[in-house]
Amino acid sequence: MRICFFLLSLLLLHSCTDDFAEINTNPNEAERVTGDLLLRTVTFDLASNHVNNVQAFGDVVAQYAANYEFNDIDIYQWGADARFWGLYAVIQDARDIQAYGVETGQPDYEAVALTLQAYMFSILTDAYGDVPYTEAGRAESDGIFAPAYDPQEDIYAGLLADLARANTLFTGATIAGDNLFGGDTGKWRRFANSLRVRLLLRASEAMDVSDELTTMLNDPTTYPLFAGNADNAIYDFTGTLPNVAPIAAPVGRTYEYFLRIPTTNLVELLKTYEDPRLQEWLDPNGFPDYLGVDPGQTLGDIGRPDAFSTKDTSYFSDPGKLDAIFMTYSELNFLLAEAAERGLIDDDPEAYYRSGVAASFDQWGVALPADYFSGAAAWIADDALELIARQKWLSLWHNTTEAWFDWKRTGLPSFIAAGPGTVNAGAVPVRLLYPSIEQSVNPENYATAAERIGGDDINSRVWYDQ
Repeated sequence: MRICFFLLSLLLLHSCTDDFAEINTNPNEAERVTGDLLLRTVTFDLASNHVNNVQAFGDVVAQYAANYEFNDIDIYQWGADARFWGLYAVIQDARDIQAYGVETGQPDYEAVALTLQAYMFSILTDAYGDVPYTEAGRAESDGIFAPAYDPQEDIYAGLLADLARANTLFTGATIAGDNLFGGDTGKWRRFANSLRVRLLLRASEAMDVSDELTTMLNDPTTYPLFAGNADNAIYDFTGTLPNVAPIAAPVGRTYEYFLRIPTTNLVELLKTYEDPRLQEWLDPNGFPDYLGVDPGQTLGDIGRPDAFSTKDTSYFSDPGKLDAIFMTYSELNFLLAEAAERGLIDDDPEAYYRSGVAASFDQWGVALPADYFSGAAAWIADDALELIARQKWLSLWHNTTEAWFDWKRTGLPSFIAAGPGTVNAGAVPVRLLYPSIEQSVNPENYATAAERIGGDDINSRVWYDQ
């Protein structure tokens, strides 16, 4: 009897073993994640991170809006800050897209991934200075769990090289899974080259960029740039879940949206220009005139918050209206206007200036007044850089973290200054503090990087801003 039981057990065990792999394999699970699925995820995650940081941080530090409560950002009482550090997870997904493109012989996916990585790494290094770059994301592949921090100068060299390589990889083929440009790799190529112009201007005080800019502008066939607003790198949140902006209804919170009041800088500049974008962007909140607040004030300073203008509430109530603006044709024109004014390229700065203004109006669906350039926006050669910076600052509405990065480099527009209630010795901060977790999990590399930049301090200037 025992022998029969034993033989029966062996038979059952053999049968189970034969079927084990089949039974424990999900027939509906993909063998690998494809590039199109990853691309949808990366662009959505990047857009969500971008909108959150524009609304909660960029608007305030670049002085478009002011918090009247929870105003640590306004008064520069900053602590360790991980707000952009989450991009490393998105970068890892972008690297998987790059690997997918290489493995499947689809160079356009590789080029798109290089462009996205360059964009995200530029945000990280512009915000913090030296950050993990060459060793970042190599825990699984190489066992590097505590990556070294690269000097910003080396990071920029790598990003510019990656964008140059991306430009050569695009074939013009249509790709799947692209929620940014609808699969049009020609537009991706324009984005890569326009982003390269942005980074060259960012580095222009620390390195010679004139030859590279001139080469690109003299050969638009090889180096196509944004040619109009149809090329803008803007992620469209459709308003249908889950593709909804993180601060918009129904996923956002009304309180957080209305917590920030437009500043006097924004309101008064638009009034000075008699600029109809004022009515598109802001709401007078039931009052006959638009009224902003000075940056760096508390609720006790300003009194009743409902006595001031608000941002246009439809950007909260309409879940499909608020988009993530990464880079636009308008910004490109202002970059080239600056380059021409500084003699980095041989071109007419006023023409680029006018094109930048016109593109911004068109982007927001606002008619450009026929006499706009006859008033306060008129070109004045002796004040050209300030004029360019002011209009560029306006054009970066809803891309306000970029306005802070740009101000750090140029010091323009000149009206950005520490408000009366700030606690940083009258200085606007120029970088974020590294996340506190880095001091715990990566202490040696953190300490080396902090020492190299002159201390992990909000006033330590980055490489291109010395």
